[in-house]
Amino acid sequence: MRYSITNAIKRRDERGFLVDFLKGDEVDNSDSKLGQIYLVTFDKKKIIRGNHYHKNKKEWFVAIKGKLQVVLEDLKTKECKEFILDGDSDEYERISIEENVAHAFKSITNEAMMINYSNKSYHKDNPDTFFYKLL
Repeated sequence: MRYSITNAIKRRDERGFLVDFLKGDEVDNSDSKLGQIYLVTFDKKKIIRGNHYHKNKKEWFVAIKGKLQVVLEDLKTKECKEFILDGDSDEYERISIEENVAHAFKSITNEAMMINYSNKSYHKDNPDTFFYKLL
């Protein structure tokens, strides 16, 4: 029987926690195109995450619990969008965010969670994350 057990990295701060589920460089196949899958929590109302953009990453988000206000701004066109992701709905909505689109999420319920996918893994020495205040 072939299997392995590894620790998933859990980072906690005053907003909640983020768990790295799987990164592409953790997959045994060197041809893998997997980026990174992770879980993010919002521990109470009015927690803000994001307020940044990426130059070289695309991301996908699904709220799986609670409600999140989402604010986006295209850095090139300055077009803005605002809407709600409802993780308590019977149908989940997935949002994809392209490079150079600033994004921020604010919890509007006491607790919220989302699952995210990035087409490239996060690396502390080259985070490709640039602050941009939206909320």
